[in-house]
Amino acid sequence: MTTHFLGLDPGFGGFKVVEATGEGHRSVHLPSVVGVGDTDTGLLSLGTFGGHRFDHRPVAVSWNGVSYLAGNRVAHYARPIERMDFLRLSDGPELRALTYAALGSLLGPGEHAVSLMLGLPVEVMADRERALATLKGLREWLIGEHRFILDGDAMSLTVAAVKAMAQPAGAFFAWGLDDAGHWVRPASDLKAPVGVCDIGFNTLDLFAVEGGQVVARFTGGDTLGLRRAAELLGSQVRREHGVALSLHEADALLGEKRPQLHTPAGITDLQAVSHQALDATTGEILGFVESHWGQGRQFAYLLFTGGGSEALRPELTRLYLHGLVLPDPVTANALGLARYAQRAFARSGG
Repeated sequence: MTTHFLGLDPGFGGFKVVEATGEGHRSVHLPSVVGVGDTDTGLLSLGTFGGHRFDHRPVAVSWNGVSYLAGNRVAHYARPIERMDFLRLSDGPELRALTYAALGSLLGPGEHAVSLMLGLPVEVMADRERALATLKGLREWLIGEHRFILDGDAMSLTVAAVKAMAQPAGAFFAWGLDDAGHWVRPASDLKAPVGVCDIGFNTLDLFAVEGGQVVARFTGGDTLGLRRAAELLGSQVRREHGVALSLHEADALLGEKRPQLHTPAGITDLQAVSHQALDATTGEILGFVESHWGQGRQFAYLLFTGGGSEALRPELTRLYLHGLVLPDPVTANALGLARYAQRAFARSGG
């Protein structure tokens, strides 16, 4: 059985898994939302007024007699479970449900063997004891055979190996490696100082490397990301309209050009409130980056990754003229981890 070398970025906003080979790469990206329930609504319908069916439904996953929904539109079928603590990164039913849903969606039904290169926040990896405990917890439940049902299909997954790196290291590898894991940039770029700013949903990571070594002075992290904007918007909506939004529902509204809310009073335009929440969070994020990096002129290359980098693209490129928002920044970390996995596992017999 062929072993798949995969990059896994278990983000708090999105759960991303990528497989890269010499023939190219493929990926799955699911919102990091889990709920207890199923998608069966019996004969409930609006008849001919039913309209179109949603193209993106939750993934139904079950194992050992328990069932969960994961990914898209979970809030349409069940109460979302949205954990934002770092303990969620090592074990728990939510992590298992998302892992099975993502890996199963990528690989398809049947039996598969995989080796995983996981990305963890800088704040976790920089704390030796916390990093070792997190990796130990992951390996204890991940390594070995897993049998589960994904949308009605039986799957068997054998995890051979699990390794971990800082999430923004994946962005560095996405920038420098090809899908076969070969360095494709000039050899001098391996020696150049490179800064990576990873703006996620719940974390903001700064990562600096030079000559193949991590530069601790310019590396750090905090629980500061677009979650702050989602919380601000959610609080305002609840206070003014009495409507409770999950964090991911609020985040989805932040991403809309003309966010609206249906209430008993009619359709409410949330554009001003959304902009206010984003502006406040943008100020916090840019303040954190500036306090650690200044104008970033100490880096020959300055890379931005994560979903927050896409949302803040205009501000980032205006303030950091030599900065580059990586292509598809939402999945860039997972892509780079998958590319590096080709080297790390192939050499070790993975």
